[in-house]
Amino acid sequence: MEALFNAIDRTPIIDHHAHNLLLPHEITGRQLMTITTEAGEGPLKDTPSSLSHMRAVKQLSEVLGCPSTWASVEATISEKRKEPDDAWARRCFEGIETILVDDGLDEDTVYSWDWHHRLTRSECKRIIRIEKVAESILKRSLQATRQSGEPHDIDSMDVFETWETTFIATIKKSIRDSDVVGFKSVICYRTGLAIADFSSDNTRLKAAMDRILSSGSTRLEDRVLSPYFVHLTAQLISESKEPRKPFQFHTGLGDSDITLSLASPSHMQPFIKTYPRVPIVLLHASYPFTKEAGYLASIYENVYFDIGEVFPMVSQDGQESLLRESLELCPGQKLCWSTDGHWFPETYLLAVIQVREAMKKVSYSSAGLL
Repeated sequence: MEALFNAIDRTPIIDHHAHNLLLPHEITGRQLMTITTEAGEGPLKDTPSSLSHMRAVKQLSEVLGCPSTWASVEATISEKRKEPDDAWARRCFEGIETILVDDGLDEDTVYSWDWHHRLTRSECKRIIRIEKVAESILKRSLQATRQSGEPHDIDSMDVFETWETTFIATIKKSIRDSDVVGFKSVICYRTGLAIADFSSDNTRLKAAMDRILSSGSTRLEDRVLSPYFVHLTAQLISESKEPRKPFQFHTGLGDSDITLSLASPSHMQPFIKTYPRVPIVLLHASYPFTKEAGYLASIYENVYFDIGEVFPMVSQDGQESLLRESLELCPGQKLCWSTDGHWFPETYLLAVIQVREAMKKVSYSSAGLL
């Protein structure tokens, strides 16, 4: 057990899914309390009574050497941020070998993905969020189209064909890009994980494009087009040469935009079977659908299971329970780990401390069962 515990404590972690840190001038406008919850502005006020928050206060105060109160923790972190050479952020990233950065969030308010090289032992890599790519292409295309003619002259299928062609070219370029190591979809937030079958029916596609053009929004959340671009990405990955880059999916735990009943990875079974050559990663422990994700990873060769974000979003007992549930069926070598850290370096610090604690506790209690 001593050798195992040493390995858990000292093995550098590959954080295979996280997000950018906030720029200094953006930090003061954000709530540090969000490091342990997905709650929005209203429910956030109740967070101090959660077990995850109380544990975070205790652990952060021990690292910071300050009294174990939230006010003291916030005040001390505020002072730490003033240290030169990103010293506090470097401390928070200790033990992380590299980060695979999904930089599809808040691009105007955060550091670029490659800025984070300075915080890790090895250079970071990118995860491409496909909805962000699709939305950016559509926005540029519509701007160019509207500048060249009257709005009533816009042909929705011409717009779609340009959108699709440019999207395919962009994904193919990313597949070849050595800085890109994977792709991600947030279709869970848009139409849910019951991903509709691929459809190239022009009538349905035209109706969907007409809906988008009439709405004036470029957010990809249409019940036809959202699955369309997910399937398109999977097809391109499947057709690519080895090694094929993984396709990550947000599952389970999320903010109030999630329809929880559609966030279970069990809905993805038909999609998984359709693309056996695509490595599929189920993110965020699929919490609270952990057993479903473990089951899928155990029976499909192309499915991998991430146990991230629940550190530090879930209580200590909950983390240990879900780690046990993950291992009920899922082979250990198919488990991945991530922080889903974002905005604040403290999310990384807490996640690393807590995952190591959970792994040691579960390993020790399970030793007699092996």
